[in-house]
Amino acid sequence: MTDEPLSLPPGFNRGLTQLIDAIETLRDALSDEETLSTVQAVTTRRRLFLALYALKAIRRQLADKEHRPSQDDHEVVTWDDPAQALYHTKLRLDRLLEDLSIQGYDHSSQEYSIEQTLETIQDHIVILQDALSEGSTDNSTPLEKLSSHRSVYADVAGRGVGDGRWLEYQLQRALIRWGYQAATRQKLFNLEVDVVATRKTKQHKPSDWIVAQCKDWTSDTITPSTIFRLCTIAFACRAMPVLCHTTELTPRAEKLARHFEVRVLDLRDLERGALPAPQVYSLSAELNEWPPEYGVREDRGSLPLMFYREPGKRFSYVPGFTPVGMDYDYEPIDTDRDDDTHPAAGH
Repeated sequence: MTDEPLSLPPGFNRGLTQLIDAIETLRDALSDEETLSTVQAVTTRRRLFLALYALKAIRRQLADKEHRPSQDDHEVVTWDDPAQALYHTKLRLDRLLEDLSIQGYDHSSQEYSIEQTLETIQDHIVILQDALSEGSTDNSTPLEKLSSHRSVYADVAGRGVGDGRWLEYQLQRALIRWGYQAATRQKLFNLEVDVVATRKTKQHKPSDWIVAQCKDWTSDTITPSTIFRLCTIAFACRAMPVLCHTTELTPRAEKLARHFEVRVLDLRDLERGALPAPQVYSLSAELNEWPPEYGVREDRGSLPLMFYREPGKRFSYVPGFTPVGMDYDYEPIDTDRDDDTHPAAGH
């Protein structure tokens, strides 16, 4: 990101803050709406989450450029019903886009990137408006707007509130195809582990052992507590962590998953020919900008200095391995071992 000042329309920062306030008010209003069908409730939660995440990213970008919102930019908004709240939200968004379009920004500018982001948010609001206008309370409404996979498999056995057996089974099937022995619903010190797996033919990698947690949710988002629990079990089992889900991760949970090198899989990943690697880099929000890019191993730092200098103290799920490079590779600590001996043997 460059240090050049942004040339945004007058009052843009105030309009952005009021748009965020309006969407948060709309979210609160719809969360109390009891007439929504399951599909409408899921669409509402997903689209408003995506819109707010993008808007707050713009606000952070403006804060970096010293366009900080003041308390006067906020306004107290109260509306009689969700339809009125949605109307005023669309009105504020349309005004921001109109002000930006008048400027005629160059396509390589940061201002144009902000304009494109707002147009994407406009698409989320239109989809939300269409979903709410259907007026259906039938929970069997097709789920095409959310995910083609969920629409195909919406009514299969093992899905639903408090179940999740279907997703565990799908992950188990995928792991078997990828060369693992896999079992579901295993116990670790009286904690249930959704899926555990071990490679039939060891590759002398930490991923020879896997513990996985499955979240077949339609509305709730995955929070850091889910990532912490999964990683704690992974360390205890001396295995690599896998999260398989059908929902969204909060920004903090996504960051933690990257830092702990969790393999985060959705339904489409289960169709792949091999176990996907962990996501160790994030996409750039800029165009034609080349700032330094840091992998998760640089971002997460290291152990406390008191521990770091002691032998055997390393960040590694499986003893016998140490991280190497900036991506997700590991190498054996003991290079003098016999070729038939696994690096983790004896640890």
